[in-house]
Amino acid sequence: MIDGTAIGDFIRMRLLRTGSPVPGEDDPLFSNGRIDSFGVLELIAFLEERYGIVIDTAKHHIMDFDTLRKVTRIVAQEREGVEGG
Repeated sequence: MIDGTAIGDFIRMRLLRTGSPVPGEDDPLFSNGRIDSFGVLELIAFLEERYGIVIDTAKHHIMDFDTLRKVTRIVAQEREGVEGG
C-alpha cells in the first residue's frame, strides 16, 4: 500500500493556496476547484518521478485524481504493474 503522506504534502505545498491544510483522503481536489487541470498534470509528473511509474493519461479520467485516496490507488496499481511486469 502506498503511504499518501508524501503525495498529500506535495499537493499542499505545490498545488494548494498557502496555508491550506493537507487534504484528507476523501477531500475533493479537482471537482471543488482546489486544483485545476494543470495541477493534475503537475501531480502526475510528480507521481511518475517519485514512484518510477508511467501513468497513461488516456487510461484515466481526470476525476480519477480527485481525492488523495484515488491518487494513492492509481500509484499502487501502476507500481504493481511495474513490479509484476
